[in-house]
Amino acid sequence: MRNFWSKCVYIVILQFALATTALSNTLTLGEQGEVFAETDHYQVRFEHGVLVHFHNKLTNETYTLPPQGDSTGRTGIGTIQGREYTNEHWGVETQRLSPLAVEIAYHSDYRTDKTVRLRIAIDPETQDLVIHQSGTSEIGGLVSVMWGCGYLNTQQVDVILPANGGQIINAFTEFSERDFRYLKEWEAQLAILQGEGGGFFVRSTDATFRFKEVRYMRNAEHFGISFRTDNFAPFHDKNEITWITWRLNAYRGDWQVPALYYRNWMESAFQPKQPPAWVKDIELVLNYTDIDKEILPLLASHVNPSTTLLHLITWLPWQGINLDKVDTDLEENYPEYTPKPEFGDFLEAAHSYGFRVLPHIHFNGCSPNHPLYPAFEKYQLRHATRGDKLGWNWDNPATKYRLAYINPASKEFREYLVGQLKKVYETYPIDAWHLDINHLVVNNPPIDGLTPAEGNVLLHQELAEAMPGVVFGGEHLHEVTFPHVNFALRWNIPEDEQPHPISTFLFSPWTISYGHTSVPNPDLEPEHYQAFEAAYRVWDVLPAFRVRGPWILEPSMTLTHRKLENVDTGYFWDIFSVGDVYSQGDVNEDGIVNVLDLVMVAQHIGGEKPNSPRVDVNGDGIVNILDLTLVAQEIG
Repeated sequence: MRNFWSKCVYIVILQFALATTALSNTLTLGEQGEVFAETDHYQVRFEHGVLVHFHNKLTNETYTLPPQGDSTGRTGIGTIQGREYTNEHWGVETQRLSPLAVEIAYHSDYRTDKTVRLRIAIDPETQDLVIHQSGTSEIGGLVSVMWGCGYLNTQQVDVILPANGGQIINAFTEFSERDFRYLKEWEAQLAILQGEGGGFFVRSTDATFRFKEVRYMRNAEHFGISFRTDNFAPFHDKNEITWITWRLNAYRGDWQVPALYYRNWMESAFQPKQPPAWVKDIELVLNYTDIDKEILPLLASHVNPSTTLLHLITWLPWQGINLDKVDTDLEENYPEYTPKPEFGDFLEAAHSYGFRVLPHIHFNGCSPNHPLYPAFEKYQLRHATRGDKLGWNWDNPATKYRLAYINPASKEFREYLVGQLKKVYETYPIDAWHLDINHLVVNNPPIDGLTPAEGNVLLHQELAEAMPGVVFGGEHLHEVTFPHVNFALRWNIPEDEQPHPISTFLFSPWTISYGHTSVPNPDLEPEHYQAFEAAYRVWDVLPAFRVRGPWILEPSMTLTHRKLENVDTGYFWDIFSVGDVYSQGDVNEDGIVNVLDLVMVAQHIGGEKPNSPRVDVNGDGIVNILDLTLVAQEIG
């Protein structure tokens, strides 16, 4: 009987708890389309289709300012002719779909042929604010729809984006407006807005690779962030755009809380492959621009071959030592992959020392003078709206190093490329392939029902099936490519953007990043080198050197030797000025690491944003005990 009454009490308590939760979720709809949403996590208000108020109930923080002036967050519709944004002059129709779901239709004020529909709902299980957006245009040419958040407090909220390698946008950011396109600059469908004790995050749960964009716009004390969804090309015949799901929620803690949540979703949605053990052991990448095995003993005397990857850039008969040039009597001939005669001997010698080798190929490149280019030309990728053909140096026909970018949705191209590489794989002991330009995904019409993104995925899969055991690397990284590559060659971040480790956090369980082939030598071009180093340190990118010949390891190359000595210490990417070297623990940049650096970091723990970014020693966007630990490890 006691157990019976205990169960009854438990059921009553549970019902009360559920009822309380249900009552805490409210969604109010006004006649002019105003929406007020409240859960246990947040309070949100929309006006004219734009989120204009956000209060985090978990931290008691408000991230928006009172609306004043034009909003920098935009909601609207885009056609080939241009963009229009909702405002108080647009006609409004409202509809309650359920207690926790509403829909607002906005009709263009001076033209009645465009409509933006915004469906807002609360997910009672997760308390996510779920946003569905669609649009119609009677005249056609419909490209996109966009919704946005405005009046966000520039002094209190940072934007953290997995874009261009990972970056943070805050009050110190130089630019005031920028677009980041998904599957180009924007690598994952996540935006984190970090306050002092928590924040909120916006994510898409689309796994079909719809083209999107996140837009940042700052105006004095406030900024806006907007999220755009595109139609698949071609656009001329498009009269409507169907919705995808965006989700928004608040959190307590630092940026890693929502980042981990999203990373778990990425793993479930895209099923990335785990790297083999040898990939996890790699500590250094040498971008090698020759195929002379005589240099291998010298390299082996300065590095640990078993933890070093040789990225072999030139290994084909028509390639010269310099990437930007070819032999004067030979023309480049992609996608032909018959190696130089000495290729096999080089691989055998490299493997005898313990090196792993990564030959460089083009994922979608075809030389215009290749015999099959006329057959592949109809599949050449084109600009989404202008229709121009796309390729490397395509507008410069005078150069011999010129490539057409072929849509990997073409079955004929995929079969030819896979066949070419498989012949090399069956003849030589291939460890890995570097798939150059594999990140390129352009909004082009489908081929045989496959979008360019789907063709990209399929080509990666077909390469893996044809060559079991081979590891693949790629250029850049995003959600189309990361499930299929275990190495990623990283570009440098644009000089007016601030690096942040968000992308490394998202992708590093499966894909290891390393430095670009264009990273200069620290002895020859120290200032240019320093520009790469600043971002790579934050991103925890694998060290990379470009080796042009034995002279690169002469005794006079003091910084080169210093860097190689630091490979196994974890401080390879230590910031240095011309003529001297400074470790990351030298916060005040006085040339030594001591208690003064500890004090400088300690003063900023839990406080306002520091004036010096060096106080954030590990570059993760926050100043905490981890930064103190890094400084303490370098003292003495």
